[in-house]
Amino acid sequence: MSNGEGAHGAVEGAQDASGARVVKLIGEIDLSNAEALGDTLATMAGEGDHLVIDLSALEFMDSSGIAMLLRAAVRASSVEVRNPSAIVRRIIECTGLGDVLRIEP
Repeated sequence: MSNGEGAHGAVEGAQDASGARVVKLIGEIDLSNAEALGDTLATMAGEGDHLVIDLSALEFMDSSGIAMLLRAAVRASSVEVRNPSAIVRRIIECTGLGDVLRIEP
């Protein structure tokens, strides 16, 4: 998803072997596309479900992306983040968001 001038990103949904809903963020997330991607994420995530967010295909995310993840976390019963880059992992840890955006080892 892109507005033509900003970041290019996408959201894909799936389920893992345990049956948990997995949402994969792809590409880039910044102020130019975070709202649209967040709307898609909210639709896929559902209300009150356990949500797994796979960041293995995410190339870039600014603070707008973190805010988008937090909005999704408010709707879910719990959130698990898989495969974050070292930078995204550090941002989650340094901001104290590890309890909300729990990183899977």
